[in-house]
Amino acid sequence: MATYTVTDDIISSPQAAVHFSTSDRRVLIGMRATLEMLGIPVPEYAKRKPTGRPPSRVIAAAYAADNPSQAPAPLTYKRHQPTRPRA
Repeated sequence: MATYTVTDDIISSPQAAVHFSTSDRRVLIGMRATLEMLGIPVPEYAKRKPTGRPPSRVIAAAYAADNPSQAPAPLTYKRHQPTRPRA
């Protein structure tokens, strides 16, 4: 059985990033699965995003870091507003 050396030069290229970002997302999912099964590092453009909604505190901290001159508004929960009786 022949042994082949595999490099990730082509899959990590900017052209591959453009190709996979414009193609069907199922193609990207298949490429990511193939790389994970073969033990090849997944390029940054193909990595999965964290599941769920991003935490608001992280977003507020990132905004505060980008805008140091503006004080961020405090994060509070909305209180339940009782419904008004119909007139």
